[in-house]
Amino acid sequence: MKLDPIDLQIISLLQEDGRRSFSEIAEAVGRTEVTIRRRVRRLIDEGVIKRFTVVIDPLKIGRQIQAIIRVKTVMKEASGIAEKVREYDEVNEAYFLDGACGILLKVTVKDLSELRQFLEYRLGKLLGVSEVETCIVLEDIKPPY
Repeated sequence: MKLDPIDLQIISLLQEDGRRSFSEIAEAVGRTEVTIRRRVRRLIDEGVIKRFTVVIDPLKIGRQIQAIIRVKTVMKEASGIAEKVREYDEVNEAYFLDGACGILLKVTVKDLSELRQFLEYRLGKLLGVSEVETCIVLEDIKPPY
């Protein structure tokens, strides 16, 4: 799908605030509300816009610790590990990486004790996990939102 400058403006405005009304977007890009509604529907149908969501500040819900965890896996167990970590509430993001990197997780937990339990009783118990490397996030320099 080819995106024109209007599509890109619409996407940018929705990324800033996904609750922005079609009329607000129409005014900002100089088009009618009907045109914006049609374009947003097309962007959704074509898979350019995957979903609308809410971003929560983990600190506001009592999760004080963020960590990036690299999980090295036995290759034949990697898919099974990926399926399991999808189910874990602590995991906010998860990625298969190329080469020897394995799986990368971004997790948020209440405190260091909860992080230790996650590492020991969740990741540590998964069949095929060969190594875990944990880095605690000190500051979000450029968060994804």
